[in-house]
Amino acid sequence: MHFPFTVERATFLERPNRFLALVRLPSGEVVRAHCPDPGRLRELLVPEAVVYVSRASKEHRTTSYDLRLVVHPENGTLISLDSRLPNALFAEAAASGVLAPFPAPARLRPEVPLPLSGPGIRSRADYVLEDGSGRRWWVEVKSATLVRDGVAYFPDAVTERGARHVRELTDLAAKGEAAAVCFVVQRPDARVLKPEWDRDPTFAEALQRAGARGVALYAWNSEVTLQGARILHEIPVVTDP
Repeated sequence: MHFPFTVERATFLERPNRFLALVRLPSGEVVRAHCPDPGRLRELLVPEAVVYVSRASKEHRTTSYDLRLVVHPENGTLISLDSRLPNALFAEAAASGVLAPFPAPARLRPEVPLPLSGPGIRSRADYVLEDGSGRRWWVEVKSATLVRDGVAYFPDAVTERGARHVRELTDLAAKGEAAAVCFVVQRPDARVLKPEWDRDPTFAEALQRAGARGVALYAWNSEVTLQGARILHEIPVVTDP
C-alpha cells in the first residue's frame, strides 16, 4: 500500500494528551500534530525521538499535522502509529488473496452491524468477508505497535470496547457463524502476538475464551517505509498468560 500523503522528519517533544503531540520541525518550528493511536506508546514516544509527520489535509483543525511514523529509540525500527492503517492493510491483502486461510473475497463489506446487537447497541464488525460459495466471516481488525523481545502485545492500554467486540464475536461463533479477530502489527520485528494480561486482563480473558470457543485468531507483522506499508508474514497468537 502506497501512502496517500508525504511525510517529513520531525522530533518528538511531548504528548499533552493521547491525541496530541508536540513536535519540532527541522526549521525549529514547534507544531501540534494529531496522534491517531490512543495507546500509551511510552516506549516509543520519548523526548527527542525521530518521528515523521504529514500536513493536515483538512482546514480549520486545531492540529496542523498528523503524526504518522516513529523510529524506535533503541533499535531504529520504523513503526506506523496510524491505528486506521491496519484495516486498510487487511482489506488490501484480503483482496489479493494472500491472507490464507481467508479466501480472496467475492465481497468485502466494511462496518457491518452485528446481527446480535440489541436496542441501544451499535456494535459493528470491521469487515464481513464473503467468499464465492457464500460463506461469511465476521472480522474484527486490531492494531498492535508494542513489541518486546519479538513478542507483540495487545492492548497497550485498557480497551473495554475491544473486549466487548471479542465477546460479541464469541457469541456469533456459538451460533455457527465464522468469526475472526485479526491483529496487524505495524512493524516487522514481531514473531508472536500475545494479549497483555498484566495491563488488561479483561481483554486477555475475553480473547482466550474466544479462541477456545471457535473464534479464529490471526496476526501478521508488516513492513513499514516512508512511502507505504504491506503485510509481511503470519505470526502465531498465543493466549496463555
